[in-house]
Amino acid sequence: MSDDSLQWLNDEINSECNQSMLQRAQHIVRHERDAMLGLQCLDSSDGDGTRLTLTARMRGITSPGSTYTVQATIDLADELFLARYCSCPAFGKADSATHRWGSRYRGFSDDDYDDEYAVFDDFDDGPVFGHIPDDDEYAMTSASGSDSSRSSARYTGICKHVAALLLLFLSEPESFHGYRGMYGQTPRQLASYMRMLDERRSESNGRLRSDLHNRLCEAKDRLALEQGGGQAARGTSRGETRLSKDLDLVMPASVRLEPMLVFGEQAWSLQLRIVHGSGASCVSYVVKNIARMVADVRSGAYSSYGRRLSFRHAPEMFDLFSRELIDFLERAMVSRRISQMHNKYAAGPLTVDKELFLADWEVCDLLDLYRTLPGAIGLHMDGMPVAADRNIPVLEGMPGIDFGTQYTHRMASGGVRITSGCTVLATLAGQRSQYILADACGGYSHPAFYRCDEAVRPALHVLESLCTGESDGVFIHEDDWPMFARTILPTLASCGFSLDVPQEVGSGVPAECELAFYLDRDLDGITCEVVARYGRIAFQLVPAATALHGMVHADSGKAASIERDTQRERLGVETVRQLFPEWDDNMPARIGEQDDNAILLLLTDGVAMLGSIGQVFSTAAFDGLMRESSPTVKVGLSIDSNLVEISPIASEVPMNEVGSVLNSYRRRRRYHRLRDGSFVDLQHADLAELDAVASDLDLNEEQLNAGRIEVPGYQAFLLDSQLPDETKSASFNRYVSDVKVIDPQRYAVPEALHGILRPYQVEGFQWLATLCDKGFGGILADEMGLGKSLQLLTLLESRKGKGCSLIVCPASLVYNWAAECEKFTPDQRVEVVAGSKAERRRLLSEVAGLASAKNEGRKERPDIIITSYDLLRRDIDEYDGCAFDCVALDEAQYIKNHTTKIAKAVKRLEAHYRFALTGTPIENRLSELWSIFDFLMPGMLGSYARFRERYEQPILAPGPDQSVMAGKLQALVGLFIKRRLKRDVLTDLPDKFETVVTVRLQGEQRKLYAAHEQRLRASLNSVEDADFDTNRIRILAELTLLREICCAPKLVYEDANGASAKLDAIDDLVASCMDAGKKVLVFSQFTSFLDLIGDRFTAHGVPFYTITGETPKRKRVDLVNQFNMDDVPVFLISLKAGNTGLNLTGASVVIHADPWWNAAAQSQATDRAHRIGQTQDVNVYQIVAQHTIEERILRLQKEKSALARQFTDGAANGSIGSLTKDDLLGLLQ
Repeated sequence: MSDDSLQWLNDEINSECNQSMLQRAQHIVRHERDAMLGLQCLDSSDGDGTRLTLTARMRGITSPGSTYTVQATIDLADELFLARYCSCPAFGKADSATHRWGSRYRGFSDDDYDDEYAVFDDFDDGPVFGHIPDDDEYAMTSASGSDSSRSSARYTGICKHVAALLLLFLSEPESFHGYRGMYGQTPRQLASYMRMLDERRSESNGRLRSDLHNRLCEAKDRLALEQGGGQAARGTSRGETRLSKDLDLVMPASVRLEPMLVFGEQAWSLQLRIVHGSGASCVSYVVKNIARMVADVRSGAYSSYGRRLSFRHAPEMFDLFSRELIDFLERAMVSRRISQMHNKYAAGPLTVDKELFLADWEVCDLLDLYRTLPGAIGLHMDGMPVAADRNIPVLEGMPGIDFGTQYTHRMASGGVRITSGCTVLATLAGQRSQYILADACGGYSHPAFYRCDEAVRPALHVLESLCTGESDGVFIHEDDWPMFARTILPTLASCGFSLDVPQEVGSGVPAECELAFYLDRDLDGITCEVVARYGRIAFQLVPAATALHGMVHADSGKAASIERDTQRERLGVETVRQLFPEWDDNMPARIGEQDDNAILLLLTDGVAMLGSIGQVFSTAAFDGLMRESSPTVKVGLSIDSNLVEISPIASEVPMNEVGSVLNSYRRRRRYHRLRDGSFVDLQHADLAELDAVASDLDLNEEQLNAGRIEVPGYQAFLLDSQLPDETKSASFNRYVSDVKVIDPQRYAVPEALHGILRPYQVEGFQWLATLCDKGFGGILADEMGLGKSLQLLTLLESRKGKGCSLIVCPASLVYNWAAECEKFTPDQRVEVVAGSKAERRRLLSEVAGLASAKNEGRKERPDIIITSYDLLRRDIDEYDGCAFDCVALDEAQYIKNHTTKIAKAVKRLEAHYRFALTGTPIENRLSELWSIFDFLMPGMLGSYARFRERYEQPILAPGPDQSVMAGKLQALVGLFIKRRLKRDVLTDLPDKFETVVTVRLQGEQRKLYAAHEQRLRASLNSVEDADFDTNRIRILAELTLLREICCAPKLVYEDANGASAKLDAIDDLVASCMDAGKKVLVFSQFTSFLDLIGDRFTAHGVPFYTITGETPKRKRVDLVNQFNMDDVPVFLISLKAGNTGLNLTGASVVIHADPWWNAAAQSQATDRAHRIGQTQDVNVYQIVAQHTIEERILRLQKEKSALARQFTDGAANGSIGSLTKDDLLGLLQ
């Protein structure tokens, strides 16, 4: 039916109603719709639906208490308005007008509801419309105005109620019960629903196209990123007292609630009756306030409903079903309270009187109660021919819906009549269930609620439109049938309903378009063909060729008659165009073999996109492009000739591509393409183990691709700490165990040293011997005074005859080492590299010559030669050709700066084994540790730039990598550093007591210090951070002045008086010690302060010895021996000259006149007295000026201590050159 098929009726209404009346009618339709009740549409024709009678009951608008009957008859075929009637006062009595109606028209009386009509004489005056004027004078006027006898009557048109009835029919014909469409047309509501589905289907292709495009763009972006990287009841007390005699009459489980579902105006509501007793004693009341009743049950309140029913509302007073119903009501109240809380305009308590409006899903939940407690529920439906207030059952399963179809003609129109044998009155879709209210007998007399399967949910709306209960079913116009076939039939079929399509419209049923994508791979890349299938007929879309891919119907004529879904086909082609860059109408779509990005896009997202709009068929060649599993690479470890063999064990990755896969993994690429063209997904790849090993050992891609890597044996211990045991071979485990757990029977102490070494020294010797056996070097970092030199000499003694060894030490210790050799290894021939340049050259040339093969038989070759760092630097060229068995560095901190000539010279020496002796392998920076290991085992820690990047910077910078990298470095070097503390191994060593003696600066000394400190602070604040390094030397010189003033102003100003708080304190301490018969060592950084102390002692008659940097080496040894043997009570020693190599166990008191930045240097100086051979407790005094930079130096020493202890368990060390601007400012606070 076209949109203007009832335009004639609209024109009639406009012509017969004045403007004011028309506006009032429109107001009723738009705003007073609920005033129009009982809408009916009756077929007054012979069944062809051409003459319709419309009836309604209408409440008065200006008189709400009145109800009027309104009727009108229209002829659709002849487009005539046949009759109208309204019982309102404005319309008048219809009987007085009926004698003017011809045989084609009929009149109505107030009681004329049974579709009876009378035939009257035929007059030629045309249709007559009547309306009582405002003065109630009756008027009857012919539409043609030909009746002169009534010409005086005033014509006023039709009443607003008739007009409203007709206007409502024009806009909502489906709201009239019994309306089945006009002119043989598809019901408007169903047609509108079909159009909506059809439009939605058309729009879905557009949305799908847009969605695919968006997905494609998102996939490209993602791949680019991945590849880059209770209140009380009312009337309680009085009512309870008054009705208490009835309480015994209400027994538990004797009260029941009877629900009544009401359906009207497209809305569901619930009413309740509360019932007690049965038969003649039964009492029943309407629940007038549902919300109050639920609250009463919740609180257990006593409440009454009338004179005959009062009881306490405890849940047990209700029967089982009623308790379930109350739970349902409670949930409904809660949901409404929540909604009310979210509504900022809502105010006051929640009120639900005798009617509770329900959503569809709540009706379903209510009906679900009848699954476990079968019964019937009351039902009332407004405007429906269902007996009012009757109980209907709730059943499981579907009503008997059996669709039948028949092609038929209605007037000039053809179409399909669909019958169902069932009347669906309403459908309900809930969250857990769905219901159909239907009469399975096809009428209205036996309705029931049917709980149907979830599969029927999509068809619920359609069933309501198709199962109307009309005897001749629902008519679908043949012009609407294709749309019905596209939209409704698939829905019915998916829900298990079948319809036989009449042959007359069968050809107009379009087949479903099924897209098929065929993917293959050849030598040139990936190809794609696209086919559109309609049943057994296929159309090739890509390429646009005549040959079809797959099964093709032989009847080309029938193929031509197919109604093709061009939108769907276009969607498929456009999607392929976006995925395949190479395009030719005569060739399959293609992606070139080298286009990794396009192939990856197809594999990761494209195939899924194609699958979302069709079927994807692929060959084995294509399927192999993406490996199913993520790659896993483990690391196998073994030992061969003291070398660690690393063997990657890979799955899903060829062994010769492990390195390139790891490279992609490190670059945070999601996918990697192998040489065979396939891709592996690295998102869940297990490559972390390989990555860590390769990173720690600086293995490159080429080495990893080789499949087998050999690295020095010292890397075994880092690998052992990182990798699981299952990857380690037996040889690897033995190798690591041999170093970690030393066999004491394997390395015996040389016979000449039996009984001399302490147990911990034996352990140290065996540790050194084990390292030699494995080809390693190491750092013997025992605390000062534990006999590091003896342990080294024991090693050299055990290796006697295997070659000449070199000991490098500070110049002050050269002859001390010679004496130690004479004492402990007298059978070793020892040479000291000393004297003139010519003498040193001659000695070294002899050593080089003796080391050659032709001179191996000479007996006079030296076993050990000793030299100083300074002479080694000068003579390094002379050492070319000298191949030593072992090179040992005493006080190895001398090479802590790897950029110095001494460090570079030492590292040029050739030796089978290298060792370092130092109590302070780290004085301030990790670079110092690197420099020593660069001598011991070059390459172990890599280049310094690599070491700084990998270890030093992460360890010094707070962050998540700090502890991780510190642990790795410890695992790498830990076995090659051996450090013991005296408190741990020398249980018989006397105690050491440390005391800080604080002195207060007075008078001129205090004033001078304050002035200099203020000047330095101002100078520091004025220096920009960028210029700090440039001004560092000047600033450090100022710091030195401050420290000197703390000692004695005379060190800075010659004309200053001799007053010094420290000097006085030292004088007092020494005097006290002398009285106690104790010898004293006094250390100072400033030799000029030692001079002042010496002058004071001389003035007081106190004898003393002095060692400074100017003291000759041989004289130092003599002074040490004399002090340990004679009665001289004091030894003044400069910190730099005397903190190493001296054995001064004759003293039991140590005084540090001024604190030095390097706490380790002070500890070494203290250890001159607190060492093996000491029999007395040692007292150590640190003289510190109060409220000066010296106190802050002590604090800084503690803050800088953690680094050294982490790797060597040693004391904190520091250096003034390492202080930052903030450090210096902190010293002045």
